[in-house]
Parts: sequence; C-alpha cells; structure tokens
Amino acid sequence: MRRALWSAVALATATALGAQTPPATTQAPVAAPPPAGAKGGTKAEFRIGGFMVSGERSYDFANRVQTATGSIRGIEVLLRGRVGGIFVRSLSGTFGKQPQVISLDARILLFPPVFTVFGGVGKRALSSSVGTPIYNVAMGGISSTVMIGGTGLRTHISGAYLIAPDPKAASGASNAVKNISKGMEGEASVFYRVPGVPLFLQVGYRTEIFTGKSAGGTAPEEVRGIRVGGGIQFGGH
Repeated sequence: MRRALWSAVALATATALGAQTPPATTQAPVAAPPPAGAKGGTKAEFRIGGFMVSGERSYDFANRVQTATGSIRGIEVLLRGRVGGIFVRSLSGTFGKQPQVISLDARILLFPPVFTVFGGVGKRALSSSVGTPIYNVAMGGISSTVMIGGTGLRTHISGAYLIAPDPKAASGASNAVKNISKGMEGEASVFYRVPGVPLFLQVGYRTEIFTGKSAGGTAPEEVRGIRVGGGIQFGGH
C-alpha cells in the first residue's frame, strides 16, 4: 500500500511539473543583412579620367558667323560621398585657325548623384596672337546620374548657367555690370564600369554656348561635339 501511495505521488508531481512547463516557441528566421552597396548611390566614389570632344566651334565675328571643326581634350577629377563632393575639370582645344579655347573650373556638389545641385567658379580664355581675354566665371546648375539595373551602365545628364564680368573692366564697376558675359553648358552621356577592374568608359554629347561681352563689343560662340573618355574609378558603382 505504501509503495502504491508513493508511486501515485510521484506520478502527480511529474504531471504538475509538465503542466507548468511552457510550450516550445518557434523563432522567426532573422533576415540576413543586405549586401554591401545594396543601396544605390550611397557608396563613396573617386574618379579621375581624360576625355576628348570632337566637333565644331561657331562664333560671330564682325557680324559674320564662322565655323571650324576641331577637338577639345581635358581631365576631370571627382570625389564624392553620400550627400556631396567636389569636381574639378581642365580642358583646352583648337578649331582650325580660331583662337584656342581654354577652361578650368571647380564645383561643389550637394545631394546624392540621382539629383545633384552644384555651384562653382572657374576661368575661361580665348588665346590667339591678337590677345588672350580671360573671364572669371561663376556657375550653377543641376545634374543626375542613374544606374541601369546591374548592367554596369549609368546615365548622366547635367546643365549649368555661367556668368562673368568684363575681363577689362576690373577698375570700372559700372562697365563690369553692363558687360556681363553669359553662357550655358549641357551634357548627356553614358558611363560603363568595366567588371572586375577599377576602370570606366564614357560616351556622350556636349554643348557650350558663351557670349563674351566687353567694351569692344559682343562675341557669341558655341562649341559642340561627341564626347568620349575613360579613366580610373574606385567606389561608386
């Protein structure tokens, strides 16, 4: 009888402990972190490269429009992060017997590559045997760089507005205001990132319109042509 009583107590105790034990719960699987660079346009980028614009330059001299073919060669450097960066470009070119076109500018970039607002300063010169007028240029504009899926291709468009005082009116404020030179530039191109190596290629079209004003008169001009280039790129896409 005593053995049966102890057996009943043990069985009741085991049953009570089993009732108090909470049922096992199934944990939801933890999502794997996204791969590095999954967020487009968030990686820092350093790019340096050269380019050439092959096309023509037209300008109005003494009420007569003259056009000549030629080419421009230049170097560009870009350093940017998630929300801004800097861009520097230097170029020069010749078109037949027309003056040599020389330009240098630096820009501050704000906001991500998909929509960027920029502003900067630079110099623009037309060098010839007659003289070399130099314009101190201020500029502002917008640009957009967008990836095309996982193809390694990016589209890029940009536009800027340029203004510059009369290079010979440094001592005359009224003349400097009266003879403000103005211009615009636009560019559309496609970048291709070579897989496995830090190299890129670029092809597109570029145009620039500039109307130089001075005490000697007004000299409108336009440079346009096909642009090709390439160089080294780290980061970005």
